[in-house]
Amino acid sequence: PPQSDPKARAVELEKIIAQTRQLGFPLYKAPLFSAHQMGTCRMGSDPKTSVVKPTCESWECSGLYVIDASTFPTATGTNPMVTTLGIAHMVAQGLKKGTSSIPSKL
Repeated sequence: PPQSDPKARAVELEKIIAQTRQLGFPLYKAPLFSAHQMGTCRMGSDPKTSVVKPTCESWECSGLYVIDASTFPTATGTNPMVTTLGIAHMVAQGLKKGTSSIPSKL
């Protein structure tokens, strides 16, 4: 459901939770892990070789910003936290200054 329909979204979420419980997903017994996905939405100056512009805005969808480690050109081999924070800060400053291409209707 769309974000404009919070009641329908809540109902759908409850359905997903019920289905997960019905399948027998063991509460507090499933191993959890995380991974740093890097390079899957590469940032660059050429839409042929990148997914987002240097501002982290999608080449294909105006106003869509990808602001995480996926904008790296490739995996760094180290924890990407500081660089990811730097990218987020850079994008936030651009959005504050109005240098983004978000339509004024939003």
